Amino acid sequence: MAAVLGTNVASLWASKNLQSAQSNMANSVERLSSGLRINRARDDAAGLGIANSLTQQINGAKQGISNLNDGISIVQTAEGAIAQASEMAQRMLSLAIQGTNGSLSQDGRISIKNELASLMNGINGISTRTKIGSSGLFTVKQSEASATSFSVYAGKESSDVVNLDNSAFKNIGASFAVVGTAANTAATSITLSVASPSTYSSGTEVFKLSSGTLYTLGTVSATNTAGTTTLVLVRGGSQTSNMELVAGDVIVTNNSEYGLLGKSATTVAGRSVLEAVYNANLVVSTAATAQTAFQSLSTAIGDYITLLSTQRGLLGAYQNQMEYSVNNVTELSANLTSARSRIVDTDYASETAKLTKGQILQQAATAMLAQANQMPNVILSLLKYFSNYSRSQSWQLY
Repeated sequence: MAAVLGTNVASLWASKNLQSAQSNMANSVERLSSGLRINRARDDAAGLGIANSLTQQINGAKQGISNLNDGISIVQTAEGAIAQASEMAQRMLSLAIQGTNGSLSQDGRISIKNELASLMNGINGISTRTKIGSSGLFTVKQSEASATSFSVYAGKESSDVVNLDNSAFKNIGASFAVVGTAANTAATSITLSVASPSTYSSGTEVFKLSSGTLYTLGTVSATNTAGTTTLVLVRGGSQTSNMELVAGDVIVTNNSEYGLLGKSATTVAGRSVLEAVYNANLVVSTAATAQTAFQSLSTAIGDYITLLSTQRGLLGAYQNQMEYSVNNVTELSANLTSARSRIVDTDYASETAKLTKGQILQQAATAMLAQANQMPNVILSLLKYFSNYSRSQSWQLY
């Protein structure tokens, strides 16, 4: 290499290597202090893009797990309510079978009927109070076609969803009134033994429920007050001809409202639990007539228990589906998180080795830069030698 003064090439190279070593050390320190291999796009642009895509999936999976757990809570709440309603229905069945006992007195049958009515009101209470927040769960009407009541998304994709069909959330109770005193076809003031519910507002069309068939009575008059024991009707119009009422007849609004307790039995008996409980023949003095009525009631309750079991089984199937989905999405989230970690997280074993190497290179480059900066001194030595030589030659001339 030529000995020049204007450009110290060795110093430039030493300075470049020192800057490179310091830059590498800075990167290592940043990665070791942050715990991330990729702190900015320049570190690994492709890796950053993949990591961001994985983060989307992970966040979607985490929220999906939360959604599924909420869905499980909904199903468990509904299933627990049906389980209690089933126990009460079993008690009603026991009472109905007890009522068929020929040795039972009329007073005994009256006591049984009172307990049956009380248990049925209890089931109504379960149906009404079973809610998630302010949303009732058993609000699906009997006439509603199959549709989705709740959609539970397990991820960010629109297709990754568990749909809970409304057939699992049908009203397990009933909304009804019961006639207390017989009334002829033209009667507009109906005395009730069970007060009309709040749904019987002015203008509501009401029907007599008999063996699962609805017979039009008329509409609720504007002068009627819901919850009273007198139902004031506007008769005529679309009312069924010769529609007389007797004590114990059940009045409902329409087939969308009266729930599973008003659903007709699928057997020859043809009565719903609602009708059978308020059948006046349950408490007549003639034992044979009462026995027939209680047998009909037993059949209706048995069918009601079957309906509850079907609905409860569907809820159980949904719960199993969502619990398996939670397990799957949890594993998916763990695997995606592991994949992202391999891309973005710092490998401390490797990075500490790089830091150590960088420290050694920095020290070496610093030492060599100091040496390189001393190299121009050689030219100064040459100049001094040349000056001394020139001076000695001039003395010899004289």
